[in-house]
Amino acid sequence: MIQITDLTKKYGKSTILETLSLKIDYGQTYCLLGKNGVGKTTLINLILDLLELDNGNIMLLGKEHNKLDNADKKRIGAVVENLALIDEISGLDFLLLVGKIYKMPQDMLKKRIADLFQYFFENESDLKKNISKYSTGMKKKLAFCAAVIHTPDILILDEPFSGLDPLVANQMVMFINKYQREDRLIFISSHDLTYVEKVATHIGVLDNKNLVFNSSLLDFTQNGEKELDSALLKILKPNATEIEKIDWL
Repeated sequence: MIQITDLTKKYGKSTILETLSLKIDYGQTYCLLGKNGVGKTTLINLILDLLELDNGNIMLLGKEHNKLDNADKKRIGAVVENLALIDEISGLDFLLLVGKIYKMPQDMLKKRIADLFQYFFENESDLKKNISKYSTGMKKKLAFCAAVIHTPDILILDEPFSGLDPLVANQMVMFINKYQREDRLIFISSHDLTYVEKVATHIGVLDNKNLVFNSSLLDFTQNGEKELDSALLKILKPNATEIEKIDWL
C-alpha cells in the first residue's frame, strides 16, 4: 500500500504540491493524470525518496518511505523520468547487473531476461548492443524490463508509454494487465489516455497543487458513458479562448 498524508513540496518560493493526501491499495492500477508541469513526476520522485518532502508523510509497505531497508526496496520496481540506464554496457549486461543487485538466482535471472527480450525486442542481437546505440523506444523497454524482472509488489511507472510505437505500447498494456494481481500495486503517471483506459482501475487527476479527482475508472467515465479525454477536459477546464479569435491563422 502507498499512503500519502498532507504532502507538501516547494521549489524555492513556488509550491508544487500542497497538503496532498492519497491512498493506493494492492490490487489497483492507479493512473495519475494532469497537465505538464503540474507535479506528477515530482510526486513519483517523492514516493521513491529521490526528493525530500517539505511537509507531510509517505508510507510504503507499512513503513516511512525513507526508512526502507534493502529487503523492502527489493519489493519495489520503478521506471523514472531519466530511465537510470548505463549507456556504456549492453542491455544484457545491464539486466544481469540489475538481477545481481536483487540477488536473483542465476537460472531464474537468465530465463526472465530471455522471456522479456523475446516479448519486447524483435532481434536477439539487441541484447548485446551497447545501450548508447538503443533508440528511445528500446531504452524505455529496457528500463521497464529492469523494473519488473524481480517481480516487485509495488511497480511505479513514470510515462511508460511515451516514446513507444503503437505496437510496443499495446505490448506494454498487455504486460501490465497480466502483471496486475490482488497482491500487487501499480502506480502510473501518463499522458497517453488511449493506453491508460486499457490498464487503469483507478484514476487521479492532479491540478492546482492537489488531487481534484480521486476514484475508480468507472466513476471517472460515469460508468463508461464518457470518453476518458472528455472526462479529463471537464475536470481540468482548459483555456476557453475560441480558435476563431486567432484571426491570423
